[in-house]
Amino acid sequence: MNRKLTSHASTRSIRSTHSPDCKFFYSSLLCTATFCLLVLVPSAMGQHLTGRIKGTVKVTSEATDVPPALLVGARLTLVNRDLPDQLFKVVTDDVGNFIFPDLPAATFVLTVEADGLATVKREISLPPGVGLTVEIVMKSTISETVTIREEEGLLSTAETTTSNTVRAQTLTAVPLPAENYQSAPLLNPGVVRGLDGVDHQKGARAGQSAYTVNGVDITDPVTGNLAFDIPLEAAANVRTEENPYSAVFGRLTGGATDLETKGGSNKFKVTAARIFPTFRNTFTGAIDSFRPRVTFSGPVARDRLFFLQSLEYRFTRTRVPSLKAPGDESTSENFSSFTQFDLHLNKTNSAKFVAAFFPEKVRFAGLNTFNPQRTTPNTKQRGTLFSISEQAIFKDTSFLSSTFSYKTFDLDVFGQGTRPLELLPEGNTGNYFADIRRQSQRFQWREVYYSHGLEFHGQHSLKLGGEIDYSRVTGVFRENSTLIRRQDQSLARRIEFGAAANVTSSLGEFTAFAQDRWVVNKKLTVDAGLRFDRDWLARQNAISPRLSFLYLPLKNHATVIRGGIGLFYDRTPLSVGYFSQLSERTVTTFAADGISITEGPRRFANIVSARLRNPRSVRASLQIDFPIASSVTGRIGYLQRSSTDDFIVDRVDASGGLNDGALVLSNLGRSRYREVQLLAIYDNPRIGTLNAAYVWSSARGDLNSIDNFLGDFPAFVVRPNEYGPQPFDAAHRFLAYGQLRMRYGINISPVLEIRSGFPFSFVNEHLDFVGARNQAGSFPTFLSLAMQVTKGFAIPKFVPRIGGRRMRIGAAVLNTTNHFNPSEVQNNITSPRLGQFFNSLRTSVRGKFEFDF
Repeated sequence: MNRKLTSHASTRSIRSTHSPDCKFFYSSLLCTATFCLLVLVPSAMGQHLTGRIKGTVKVTSEATDVPPALLVGARLTLVNRDLPDQLFKVVTDDVGNFIFPDLPAATFVLTVEADGLATVKREISLPPGVGLTVEIVMKSTISETVTIREEEGLLSTAETTTSNTVRAQTLTAVPLPAENYQSAPLLNPGVVRGLDGVDHQKGARAGQSAYTVNGVDITDPVTGNLAFDIPLEAAANVRTEENPYSAVFGRLTGGATDLETKGGSNKFKVTAARIFPTFRNTFTGAIDSFRPRVTFSGPVARDRLFFLQSLEYRFTRTRVPSLKAPGDESTSENFSSFTQFDLHLNKTNSAKFVAAFFPEKVRFAGLNTFNPQRTTPNTKQRGTLFSISEQAIFKDTSFLSSTFSYKTFDLDVFGQGTRPLELLPEGNTGNYFADIRRQSQRFQWREVYYSHGLEFHGQHSLKLGGEIDYSRVTGVFRENSTLIRRQDQSLARRIEFGAAANVTSSLGEFTAFAQDRWVVNKKLTVDAGLRFDRDWLARQNAISPRLSFLYLPLKNHATVIRGGIGLFYDRTPLSVGYFSQLSERTVTTFAADGISITEGPRRFANIVSARLRNPRSVRASLQIDFPIASSVTGRIGYLQRSSTDDFIVDRVDASGGLNDGALVLSNLGRSRYREVQLLAIYDNPRIGTLNAAYVWSSARGDLNSIDNFLGDFPAFVVRPNEYGPQPFDAAHRFLAYGQLRMRYGINISPVLEIRSGFPFSFVNEHLDFVGARNQAGSFPTFLSLAMQVTKGFAIPKFVPRIGGRRMRIGAAVLNTTNHFNPSEVQNNITSPRLGQFFNSLRTSVRGKFEFDF
């Protein structure tokens, strides 16, 4: 909670000239409408994600002791069952691999032919946005085997960029602290969770990555943070793009994560999970967690209309060991409801409707050693999402996906009372200083057209898209006085704020993009794209060229070289629009006696730079995937990103006298991220999978970022800006996780994470930094080993109503080694406990019960 500001002489004459420009919104609306009419052949609204079918074709003889051999030159034809004239053809490469990219959601008939072998035919149902892996073993007789499973993992031999697809089943099988889809990015080597509890992808702040569900933006319109929740059973898979070079992705600096939801089918199904609570002492004591989930799905009209309804209630109690009972606990309650209807209109059109509600309340948020309950805030969040989508398939195998969505997200932050907040070295008193009541909405309309395959010096797949977004926020911000006291209780500094501020801001955004996938030959694939973005706050024409490639240097195609380079523009946070409307602050500094004034009262006005720009970053990467053994694949990769024009808040001490000053929001920020990644993946169908990755990284940048000042929990101390290590910088990280299949249907899933401790700073009696920022020291090495063991079995048939149904039972142990992983440090140089660490979560055990009815 630190308001950090810096000063630059060049910002002294900066003035604020921001006001919404309605003409821009209407012109953007007209441009996009024209774009869709002339280029995209409009239809109803729908999702933009496409599916993929890839796999391997092998051949075997009748001899059982001879392993199957890779089949080169097998001919595969994929036909839409409802549109027989729509077909796709490929031939397996030198190692028997094939891929059908950018497919619409449909039921396909796959035909595999090879000289001298019996033809194989299989029907494959492809949901929207899902990748399927097909393994085909052909024989000279009519006998053959075909295995179909959902795509998962970090490796792909057909994509120019790297991504990690995590299925919902994996998220329930892998022991993560929070059993939800938001945990999926943590299974990526380049993602770390900071001490603030949010994820940082590829060295970016939390609000600088993209999060979508079925292609719909689900971030908070104000901060850019992830602001969406659904029960895990409603999730089909979570796909994280480590290097999103496609022009489809924009308004980001870090990575892009998309959640694809499930739908109903012709079969009624009921599932229930986590129906028993978790106790503090395993079987006794207070309830630490209670998270029952139940999901219903089935047909409304057979073969035409399907539904899925998923509900979850969450209660979580978090204990702070360094505080005394009963004031050592914070609690959170959350309810999630997700409803989806899938409608097959006809053979060429399908539609989807989604409605989600996710209210949450937290009591004593941010409770820690130095902030007891009375100084912490409570929070209430209320979120909704409605989207309607439609997919139209045309006779020439092209198709159009469209989306219209409406999202709301309201946030209340309020203290336990109205007493001034008093900050002391050994622990704070009083009540939380900020009272925030904020309501925001976002409308999103998106159209993406996928053309049929084109032949010109190779094969081309073209995507064209356009999007309009309109966001708005209103709110009331109140801030009470904050007193900074020394070790002897004398007053060191007082921060006072003006009257409550009523704020409002709106943001219109327009996007158009084109992307071409060019398969030059069997060895080389090139993806090239161009993206255009503009919003009415920055009013900048942001043009982003992107290029990525995949090259197979060896004849066996087992070694894959991929890389890319691209220009990215981040979005302008909606909070930028109301910065100048916030109440002003007055800072007074006192001498050692706590009475004599040494500086101030100095009043700081909130000013926005006269010319804002969108944050800009250039990213380049290169990596090599290569075989280590028959079941082990390795990877070596390097990534570098340089960012400029980032939003920061500067402090300007004007020369007019002691009572003058300003806080200036400008684009003077910059940052840099570098990463070296070593990866090994073991995959054996009989034993299971194991992923192991080591990442060396460096994340540095200007530290007065906008999220410190305009986030959900704004900082309260004005400090100089510095360029240095980011607070989430972890130079070394080792991650290993997997799923191992044992005898008797037992599955064991370990997760091991070892990383460098995050850096911290020293502060003095005024809470100003002492020495270089984020270079006073670092937290101890973080080590966490979690294990989960589950066993599935059938409920005995003599049990009424549920006999014969499946059940899974097991247990998860978190922080198995009970390693000391503190989350706080005493960094005040006037404290006798300087450098002491606090609050490590101890070993905990939770049961696991899941039922399929």
